[in-house]
Amino acid sequence: MAGAAGAAIFQFLQMIVFARFVTAAELGDYALAAVVIGFLAPVAEAGVSQAIVIADGHNRSQLAALAWVNFSIGLLIFLLLFIAADFFAGWYDRPVLSDILVLMGTTLLIAPFGVQSSGLLTRAMRFDAAAKVEVISWACSFIAVAILAWRGWGPWSMAAGYVLRNAVATAGSMAAAWPGLSFKIPDSGDLRDAGPLLRFGFFELSSRWADFLSNYLDKLVVGKWLGVTALGYYNLAFTLFMMPTGRLGYVITRVSFPVFARVRDDKPRLEQYFRQINRQIVVLLFPLYAGMMLFHEEIVLLLFGQSWLPAAPLLIAFGLAGLVRSCNAVLPQLIKGLGKPSLLFGWMLVWTAVLNIFLVSALAISPSAISAAWGRVAAKYCIEIAMLWWLARRCGLAFVPVLKFAARVVAWLAPVAAICWLAGQMPGNFWLVFAAKAVVFGSGIYLLAFKSPLRDAFSACFRLFHFERQPR
Repeated sequence: MAGAAGAAIFQFLQMIVFARFVTAAELGDYALAAVVIGFLAPVAEAGVSQAIVIADGHNRSQLAALAWVNFSIGLLIFLLLFIAADFFAGWYDRPVLSDILVLMGTTLLIAPFGVQSSGLLTRAMRFDAAAKVEVISWACSFIAVAILAWRGWGPWSMAAGYVLRNAVATAGSMAAAWPGLSFKIPDSGDLRDAGPLLRFGFFELSSRWADFLSNYLDKLVVGKWLGVTALGYYNLAFTLFMMPTGRLGYVITRVSFPVFARVRDDKPRLEQYFRQINRQIVVLLFPLYAGMMLFHEEIVLLLFGQSWLPAAPLLIAFGLAGLVRSCNAVLPQLIKGLGKPSLLFGWMLVWTAVLNIFLVSALAISPSAISAAWGRVAAKYCIEIAMLWWLARRCGLAFVPVLKFAARVVAWLAPVAAICWLAGQMPGNFWLVFAAKAVVFGSGIYLLAFKSPLRDAFSACFRLFHFERQPR
């Protein structure tokens, strides 16, 4: 929780500061570069960290071989990126993208050496060490971005912050896991011994690619179809949409992967944890996404300024999409814990195709960022819910109880949202209306957490974040 909250705070502050000093077009430039690097980064990692977590055993020679294989792949991808950067920049008619891509691409040479250490920390459930590394790396990135954006570096400030964050995270995780690491040059026997981990890593890499495409390919489409200014507004709202599941939900899902890996042969316990974790995520994230929809204009005005108001309507669509995303947060960790990355890859590939068909259809009907956001909503409610039910069934688990619990939370939130919306229609100045809405929403969440029939689920979620120091 400390790691996720600290990282979320610094990421949030970084986004606010960056948006205050740049234009929507400059944010769009960075978003395009980040999508390309985000697609290539898993190649350098090759899914090795997840393979280390789930493997029955490993030795130092295997780990050394994996590190050098990762670096070799990263070097190859970096050289290809260096050659192709000008073509990508020309495709979007944004010459600045070429050099930004090369700068951010240097992480492909840095990150591979932190992959094995990250896997070792997760396998040992050393989340305290991982949290320190995560918070420190994001803090360094925030400081760099704030200074450089203030100095007028534009998208270069975020690119430099990205490189610095990855360098600090790699160095920190290596320092935390140092006794178990080895970087000796591998021989043929070491490479052969590392083969099983690389095979698992290949499917993990494929599933991460498909997952990344499902979440970020729309930015490439929006950037080409509507231009980088529209993409800047779209990316700002999209980043806010991803933060609850990516940060707060990550507190739960990060722990769930090694847990599922340990109890995968115990069906009753697996079913118990699956339902429990899903309930915790729903009661944690549904109120946040409801608040995002109800306070969409206030969020943009207070945090980013009036120039970013075109992004506010997008938060309504993304908030609705976030409800389905919350129900989906656990399944990828479950599938990886069961050792079925090929199933996850196939599912994500199909979902990526479906999502982008809806996106292109929405843009063809009405070419705007708002249409693109509502295309994602339509895909999630029309197709993804049914796909999640099928996927859980393939894992031998029931998804209907998750949907029923989510519906109960929505049924309780609906009248709160309605009263809050009505409070927003009353005449008065901005601060008076904002205070009225905040009181109504806060009271509703309090009743939901402590007075409703769902209070036991909220209590279980709150206990998750309560720590007591125990003797070892």
